[in-house]
Amino acid sequence: MKLSENLTIPASAADAAAMYADESYAEVRRATLRASSASSRVEGDSAGAFTVRTEIAMTTEKVPDVARRFVGATVTIREEQVWSAPAADGARTGTMSIDVAGTPATFTAALALTPQGEATSQVVIDGDLTVKVPLLGGKLEKTAVPYVSKVLRAEERAARTYQDSRTR
Repeated sequence: MKLSENLTIPASAADAAAMYADESYAEVRRATLRASSASSRVEGDSAGAFTVRTEIAMTTEKVPDVARRFVGATVTIREEQVWSAPAADGARTGTMSIDVAGTPATFTAALALTPQGEATSQVVIDGDLTVKVPLLGGKLEKTAVPYVSKVLRAEERAARTYQDSRTR
């Protein structure tokens, strides 16, 4: 099922890339999502191309019952973001993949980070959510889309918290 989000990040494109490449950003995301744990590994540097692998464990208390029976009381989300080196204007493209450990659910997306002035950038996420369960996959995808969208949109709050902590 198609899922797209446009996120406004309160940082220049270069600062947004540096935020994504900062392993401590996983802790900010953990707090924003009220997850029980989060960790991140970065390969490369925000000055060029880089890859971020993040693992977040969180409860499923807000997941609809029809989906919760497939995932249990908690889930471990494994996310990989692969970012290109910046263009002359600081814009980048990338890919995102999210797997929910132990479930047939995956999300894959194209990413675009574009400057929107000196202190703001936009991240466009354009992807597909897939739940591979015979007969129920489509229904589970429809059920999961609002939850996945909410998790993706939490990035704006996490980015604001991260940037605020850097300007104090």
